[in-house]
Amino acid sequence: MTQERAPVKILPEIRTPGCTNYKPQVGTMSRIDLDSVDKGILLALQGDLDDSPEPYARIAKELDLREEEVIHRIKRMQQEGVIRRIGAMIRHIEAGIGFNGMVVWKVSADRIEEVGNALAVFPEVTHCYERPPFGEKGGTLFTMVHSASEEGCLDIVRRMSETIGVSDYEILFSERELKKTSMTYFDESEGSQQ
Repeated sequence: MTQERAPVKILPEIRTPGCTNYKPQVGTMSRIDLDSVDKGILLALQGDLDDSPEPYARIAKELDLREEEVIHRIKRMQQEGVIRRIGAMIRHIEAGIGFNGMVVWKVSADRIEEVGNALAVFPEVTHCYERPPFGEKGGTLFTMVHSASEEGCLDIVRRMSETIGVSDYEILFSERELKKTSMTYFDESEGSQQ
């Protein structure tokens, strides 16, 4: 019996696993002119990509391009700041991952990178980043932990705590999954910038 894959949406704005500093970049994108091919690629990236080893092949076919050209243009738009990053957005409930906890760790500034890197390697962690102090404990390192049950989440967080030697944290559990959508930069019917 083949197991059906959970739906995955690839977005240009989601962080990849690993610890990153939260430093919003305002005004870093230079004004560049996008041609109709660039806009077509951005339109395609706003939706779901194929769950395949070659996710850009469909875009190339739809735009009558070679896959290498699509990849080249995406890389160029990343270098120019048009696309900051491309990552996966998992609809966790549909994937059978029923519980999520945002863990806010209180970590001293001199240990942020060390602890962040240690937490980011846990397979149950999809996001790991530093932010300004938050919550009752003033935590600055955030990890999103996923599990099939609340008990599973708590067990993962306990193991994480033991691994990094930090017991000062709080867990914020998701109560429901909100609608997840991509940013819309261009309207498909008009091809105009939003």
